[in-house]
Amino acid sequence: MPKNMILKCPFCDKMTINVIYYPPVLQTSVSRAAGRTATKYYKTKEKYEVTSDCPNCKKKAREIQKVLDGEKRDSKKEKKILERLVSQGLFKSEIKIDLENTD
Repeated sequence: MPKNMILKCPFCDKMTINVIYYPPVLQTSVSRAAGRTATKYYKTKEKYEVTSDCPNCKKKAREIQKVLDGEKRDSKKEKKILERLVSQGLFKSEIKIDLENTD
């Protein structure tokens, strides 16, 4: 059953985006051959459909949909994660390759 919900905008982090939420559903697929049937069960992924633009940051619904689907990355969040990893010493920004000693 689809539900109307209000979510945070991935760009400005305010609860202003209207979406339709489709929860994961268990579905079946039946195949038949030579008097034998096989039933397979699979689960669909959850899905969000953005129905409104963000009134705060003026981002379009299409851009927000791309971020929610994982097609577009949020560069601000990536920079924050990268800075945190560098400050903890877990990530080195330069990778050095010795081309002379490669086999």
